[in-house]
Amino acid sequence: MAQNETFTLFDLNEYLKRVIALNFPEPVWISCEIAQIKNARGNYYLDLVQQNDKEEVIAQSQAAIWYKSYLFLKAKLGDLLNSLLQEGTQIKIKVNVEFNERYGLKLIIEDIDPAYTLGQMEISRQKILERLKTAGVTEMNKNVSMPRVIQRIAVISSDTAAGFKDFTAHLEENKYGYHFNPTLFPAAMQGQNTEKEVVSQLQEIKQQKQNFDAVVIIRGGGSKLDLAYFDNYNIGYAIATMPIPVLTGIGHEIDLSIADLMAHLSLKTPTAVADYIVEQALHFESQLDELHHQTKLLAGYRLQQAALQLENYIFQIQTRPREVIRFASHQLDTSWNDLIQAIDNSLKNHQKELTSIGTALHLSDPSHILKRGFVMVRQQDQYIGRSTDLDKGKEMSLTFYDGTIEIQK
Repeated sequence: MAQNETFTLFDLNEYLKRVIALNFPEPVWISCEIAQIKNARGNYYLDLVQQNDKEEVIAQSQAAIWYKSYLFLKAKLGDLLNSLLQEGTQIKIKVNVEFNERYGLKLIIEDIDPAYTLGQMEISRQKILERLKTAGVTEMNKNVSMPRVIQRIAVISSDTAAGFKDFTAHLEENKYGYHFNPTLFPAAMQGQNTEKEVVSQLQEIKQQKQNFDAVVIIRGGGSKLDLAYFDNYNIGYAIATMPIPVLTGIGHEIDLSIADLMAHLSLKTPTAVADYIVEQALHFESQLDELHHQTKLLAGYRLQQAALQLENYIFQIQTRPREVIRFASHQLDTSWNDLIQAIDNSLKNHQKELTSIGTALHLSDPSHILKRGFVMVRQQDQYIGRSTDLDKGKEMSLTFYDGTIEIQK
């Protein structure tokens, strides 16, 4: 090319087309992020970007999936394809690099590697978990007390989601006849609006926390990529810091999202959450029945004890006077016998004393003394016991056993 040669735009683009065709004769694999996607007549048009660590866009290009390629990918990936073709998805694609003189550079997508996307999601997920751990919130909602009965339920879901309908039907049709009060706070369960709407509804519920026993976040089933919208720092933080328990039923059988890990309790499906709530009510009713049964047993036992005690009191009232009388009678008999014995002993003692006195009186009788040869001297009507008392010049009488002699002076 001459140094001062001037090219037309078409010539330049045609030259670039030949260069690209020469250097990229075969399809190549590239990694990027889907910034925007739209569907027109079965064809998908994507804006692809690459960001640096500061999240600044450093490269951008347009891409397309023609309808025929879309059918191939749909047959290969099934529902996973729709999950991959979402704005914000990190994706690895096989493209034909084409350059058109009029429309410029375009990447024609032939294949998609889902393993790359899943790997990038896991890397992102681990980074989010580390951020939440650093914030110290990972156990906060788990430490919130779960009510014994969950009746007033704040439900975050899409009003058109099959999972929400299954959840409410399961609650309403429970075989025990329990009544529940679910209140829907509608939010997108996938797509770019998921984070904004779920966080907003969690904040709204937090303002009304006194009106609810728990929060339930549910959605229908889907692929692992559909779960990626809940691998979100802001959603995880909002759940972790809720002042009432959060239950999730996001609908994935194997993997747990960030939302699941931050919640008080994670269950696999919306119906599993409904079953848990019903079982909680059943468990509480069983506890009440058991308490009622135990109360009846205790009351019956207490009544039985009281009845036995009352019977004992009645028996004592009926029998105790008899026992008292019987005891008093016995005591009276004993005292009477003791008295009789005492009187008898006293009489015997007195009899002995009288006998001794009688004997002494008998022995002291003067006639007995006179029989033994003694004489009683009497002078002037007095018995003379000493010789000094005798007046020899006066009359006296001498009394013998068998008679008395008068002696004149």
